[in-house]
Amino acid sequence: MTTISQKDPVAEAVKNMVPPDQSGISYVAKRYIVAALTAGSANAFAFAVQNPEGVDCVVTNVVVDITTAGGTASSVLDVDVAANATSTGDDIIDGLNLNQTGAFDRHKDSGTNGGAPVKWGRTGERTTT
Repeated sequence: MTTISQKDPVAEAVKNMVPPDQSGISYVAKRYIVAALTAGSANAFAFAVQNPEGVDCVVTNVVVDITTAGGTASSVLDVDVAANATSTGDDIIDGLNLNQTGAFDRHKDSGTNGGAPVKWGRTGERTTT
């Protein structure tokens, strides 16, 4: 395994961060996408984000930071990759209680059906709630 040191020249450090080329595999830098949640009515979408990379990716985590709790007793949030901004699913996070505050993610707060890393296609698919 190659290590990177602060003493390395910038070009050498960057070269060592990228794995060797493999046929058919495009590497992109790990990215964080930040989207504000939109308050809404029952069955309304809190966010929808289209894949910005231009290549298929894997969603390895989603973090939901709830700063103001609210809603009815049954207000929950589901997160998944779906075909479009009007489809739903719960493979990443299932049934997150919105009547609490804090930071929640797919590892600790996945719910019954959630917890999976999910393939995010390069065209048309959106990560939605």
